[in-house]
Amino acid sequence: MSPQKLTVSQLGRLAGVGPDSVRHYERIGILPQAERSPAGYRMWDANEVRYLKWIAPAKRAGFTLHELVEIFRMYRNGRAPCRTVRSLLGRKLDELDRQIRELSTLRNQLRPVLARWKGRLRQAAPGEFVPLFDDLHDIPSLEQERT
Repeated sequence: MSPQKLTVSQLGRLAGVGPDSVRHYERIGILPQAERSPAGYRMWDANEVRYLKWIAPAKRAGFTLHELVEIFRMYRNGRAPCRTVRSLLGRKLDELDRQIRELSTLRNQLRPVLARWKGRLRQAAPGEFVPLFDDLHDIPSLEQERT
């Protein structure tokens, strides 16, 4: 007995994604190229649902579609990508930690600017132009912080 075959809409409905997403995932390689029915409909094995269900949580964790293409290709080729996935997640956590540090630094630099702006606006006459953005010149960009 052959495994159950699903159309684009059936696969998408079971996985909780739209038909356009299913077609896109096929185009970029997350899903394998579909077989075609005699009428020309794309048909996939029902087990492809699990790959589609992994996409949203993996993206929330920071995995890119390109990374998922490679990971799913490893699965389909019979190679366990577990160490690759763990390594990628470790790098993503390191990057998040770096971004959190940078954003925390930026927040600490912007707090006194906001306090200055409140004071300057309190002293300004109604409708008076106060060049607030001039105070931002001393705030380094995140790219400058890294170099």
